[in-house]
Amino acid sequence: MSQRILVLGAGGVGGYFGGRLAEGGADVTFALRPARRAQIDARGIVIHSDFFDDASVPVKTVAADQIDGPYDLVIVACKAYQLGDVMETIAPAVGDSTAVLPLLNGIKQLDLLSDRFGADKVLGGTCYIGARVDAETGDIVHFGDFHRIAYGEKDKSVTPRVEAFAALNDSMKFDIDLRDDIMQAMWDKFAMLCAMSSVNTISRATVGEILATPSGHEFLTAALVECRDTAAALDHTVSPAVIATYEKMFSTQGSKFASSMLRDVQANNPTEGDHIIGDMVDRAQAAGLHTPILLAARAGLAVHESRVTA
Repeated sequence: MSQRILVLGAGGVGGYFGGRLAEGGADVTFALRPARRAQIDARGIVIHSDFFDDASVPVKTVAADQIDGPYDLVIVACKAYQLGDVMETIAPAVGDSTAVLPLLNGIKQLDLLSDRFGADKVLGGTCYIGARVDAETGDIVHFGDFHRIAYGEKDKSVTPRVEAFAALNDSMKFDIDLRDDIMQAMWDKFAMLCAMSSVNTISRATVGEILATPSGHEFLTAALVECRDTAAALDHTVSPAVIATYEKMFSTQGSKFASSMLRDVQANNPTEGDHIIGDMVDRAQAAGLHTPILLAARAGLAVHESRVTA
């Protein structure tokens, strides 16, 4: 079962995975705004990686406002604060048999997409990659020795549409990981990313810089506990292996690790703070939990957003 795939967005995530899909022979079209479309029509998707093969791939594109007819799979790779506009953009691509695969951070996007298109259309999904767009060339710069899409049906079933995407794995230079419990995988990442983003943005610092302060380790650990406890209260207990990974990350002296949300704050750009930290706070409060570190992070990011949009 071949799939006709539309990728919305050609930033670090969409550009990388969409480019690799095209490189591997998948039927991929990018839906793009005019400037980005002109850039990619001229040069293709160009990927630079220190860990895997570079690529330069001509790809099919369509103007974001000229999508013609339904696709089998729509991969949504945008920032959370763009999702409202993006849903309207992809609406012509979503037909009776279309699956929508969001590769956004957090969980809230599943509710928003389900409200717009129907829960049966929306797959669970997340990705693991470090990638960005070079501001001068528009090329994709891949950093980190990992590149994986994890996805699946939200109800844990195995359907022809998820099997069709999994069948592409052997032809691709990245990992397509069909999960039997994608919601747990998404919660594992959501909880840990929320903890990381909270401490980074409150302190405006990397993990190593935080650890160098007198109460840094306790601060990091407390944020991790707030997110872990919220996930557990909502029946998505984060696995011990994932907790151990983050405890190690939060104990590594000199670490330069930080979430992309910190980079957004430092660049005076909008953030996904409300979508990630705000959503976690709302879910914690609904479960009767108090999360003071997350509340502080949410308030700080709200002030940041008011200044960015002022």
